Amino acid sequence: IGPRIPRHLGLPMAQAAQSPTEMPSVEAKVKRRGFSQWASKDAEVLPMKTKSISSTISSTSSETAETALSKEETVASCDAILAEIGVDDEKEALRQYAEKFGECRDGTEAGYTRTAFPWFKGPAPKKPDTVSAEVLEAALTKPRAKKVKQDLWDLDSEGEEVPLCTRCSLPVGEFSYQGREGRQTCVHTECMAQILSQDRQVAEDNRAKREDLKKQKNRQEYDIGWRMESVPKNVRLAERMGCSPAPQGLCCLVLDEASRTVKVAATLEPSAAINLEYLLLALKVRRMEKREPLFSLDPVDPHNLEKTPQKKVYEPSWLAGTSVGDVMFQADYFLKELALGEYSMPVVGMLSVFDWSEMTMKPNKGWAGREWFVVRKAEVRMSEDNTLIPHVKMGVEAREQVVTPKGLEDAAVTLPQHPLKKFADAF
Repeated sequence: IGPRIPRHLGLPMAQAAQSPTEMPSVEAKVKRRGFSQWASKDAEVLPMKTKSISSTISSTSSETAETALSKEETVASCDAILAEIGVDDEKEALRQYAEKFGECRDGTEAGYTRTAFPWFKGPAPKKPDTVSAEVLEAALTKPRAKKVKQDLWDLDSEGEEVPLCTRCSLPVGEFSYQGREGRQTCVHTECMAQILSQDRQVAEDNRAKREDLKKQKNRQEYDIGWRMESVPKNVRLAERMGCSPAPQGLCCLVLDEASRTVKVAATLEPSAAINLEYLLLALKVRRMEKREPLFSLDPVDPHNLEKTPQKKVYEPSWLAGTSVGDVMFQADYFLKELALGEYSMPVVGMLSVFDWSEMTMKPNKGWAGREWFVVRKAEVRMSEDNTLIPHVKMGVEAREQVVTPKGLEDAAVTLPQHPLKKFADAF
């Protein structure tokens, strides 16, 4: 793109068509400028390549020689162009040639015609439809439901106006309640009872939702709730004891009568399986403390039982943070949730402590108590292959408590009709 250049500068085929004998020798060259010397060198290379061409091309060269331009004419034309431009150096000519780019792009210059090479631009993109701000705001605004004005009056058979109930739209008698819509509205007594009952139910549902959210937050904060992932695995401890556990990871204890020792073995029987970590921690408590492990949830302030939080009490204290301490805490907390009716009872027809309290206690009579898991019976049985099988029976104990200057203490006597006692016996 730029100023026009004579057509004969771009005809290398005409130069190649000349025979080598017609090209002048190197001695016949005249002193030319640098651009002319370059053009003459380019013209000399082409005849050197034609020496190996077959006779067919040689025969055609004579026919095209009449129409081809000679090298001297080509060089002379280049010199004439440089002289016409008024420059003496090819670099200056190239600089002026480059300056022509970007000039006169409207097509008026004969040396540049944009329409001569129309570039394909593809289909013109469609302009998006413009939407005014008012239309957009109206589309985003939620349409308000039109309030249909209810006719609160009607005519009876005698032509007198009779007020209508805003709930059932039936005529109101002599006695009615004021409606929620204003002073000029009336509601039947039966309809008002339904309205109050629905309002009470909605308030109760909202309260239950708030309580559930609060409980879920507390359960996450204090890690309340037993999970299967919290049960320790037997694989690591069994390998340390030289036992290769079964694919299910179940282990049992086998008695060696000759050496009167117990070893760990793999088993596929769930009734004989034990948890090694639970067993080791229980044996550690028995050996070091000479007692059974114990856990209790006690109120921080016994004189304010309704608002005081509860604290975890472990005996011995080093059980806190262990797997045995955690499972004892989760079991005790779940027992109290069942007693208070937080979950459905595991047996159909089983009553909670609140249910027993409504049936056996006087209304508005406060009481305090505690309940906990106990081991009713514990023994070790042995199978025919000397496998030791633990056999345990659990139970629930309950005691009524009284507030003393020292805190909460068990009452001297707990009546059989006490709600906690009833729940423990049923459990």
